[in-house]
Amino acid sequence: MLKKILLALIFVITAITNVTHAEDDMKTVASKAYVDTKIETKQLKIPAAGQPNVGSGETVMTYTATGNGQIGERGLYSDISSYDANTDGDKLITASALNATFTNLPTTPTTKLECANQADGCTLWTIVDQTAYTYQLPDGYTRLQYIESSGTQYIDTGLKLTQDNTVEVEYNYHTASNIATSGRMFGSRYTSSPKRSFSLGSNSGYASSATKTFAQFGNADRLATNNITIGQWGVYKMSADGFYIDGVSQGSFPATTFETPFTVKLFAFEQASSSSGTPTVGGGVGRCRRFKVYQGDTLVMDLIPAKNPTNDIGMYDLVSGQFFTNQGTGDFVAGDPVN
Repeated sequence: MLKKILLALIFVITAITNVTHAEDDMKTVASKAYVDTKIETKQLKIPAAGQPNVGSGETVMTYTATGNGQIGERGLYSDISSYDANTDGDKLITASALNATFTNLPTTPTTKLECANQADGCTLWTIVDQTAYTYQLPDGYTRLQYIESSGTQYIDTGLKLTQDNTVEVEYNYHTASNIATSGRMFGSRYTSSPKRSFSLGSNSGYASSATKTFAQFGNADRLATNNITIGQWGVYKMSADGFYIDGVSQGSFPATTFETPFTVKLFAFEQASSSSGTPTVGGGVGRCRRFKVYQGDTLVMDLIPAKNPTNDIGMYDLVSGQFFTNQGTGDFVAGDPVN
């Protein structure tokens, strides 16, 4: 009996001693117990993968410095042909998608200084030529946020378009006034078959409201409904591949071969009932901040809003260096200068 009592006392004393040592360790900053306990509360846990609309291997880890910081994940966007603002708007873009976007950028020659004797502390420097990508305009020109037509001003691009062309325009119907009858973004067409059309705009003659877009390509009509928001910028793209608004497909066109009967007008479109008809120019109410034309994969026109040295308001072509002025009546309204 005495042996059992002694063993029990030894066990209790040992347990108390271990607890005491553990408590002492926690009071010692350099102790293993202290470090393990404190660091464990500071470690950030990497969450399980679960980013919506992406699959395995299509996310990257992110870190937010808000509050105590948080590790998360963000999806990757890599397919430029299938952008959806609802699911892709917050993704990180990959180099492959970005590379397809920035082609034929304007360039300007410039120079930089490089150290010629780095081992000796860079006491000598050389001037090295280099090329920079830029939207720089010639001296005296001012880039503008946009130019605005009231319906009587337009730009004649001088281009007749075919099935091999792609047009991309950034446009804003800033007011509902006259859009139903004068909502032309750009175009040229015959109204009778074969229509030979390349035009885009809003018109109540083809739609029940001014919030609808009527796209014409070759001998085909494509009505994209309820996709104009007054006061909101949109990117409208048309080609033989189809009609897109902000990267979202609005439908396709049947295969066709054609050439527009007249040169394409921006803020308007020139039309006639047939080759023997009298052409007329219809105006468009809206704002434009970019107008691009591709021939196949080659950018052949890239218009940006600008003011020339004599304060004429128009569009400057970054490809040809030509300045296009108003061919209608009245004056364009200029947006604020781009700083």
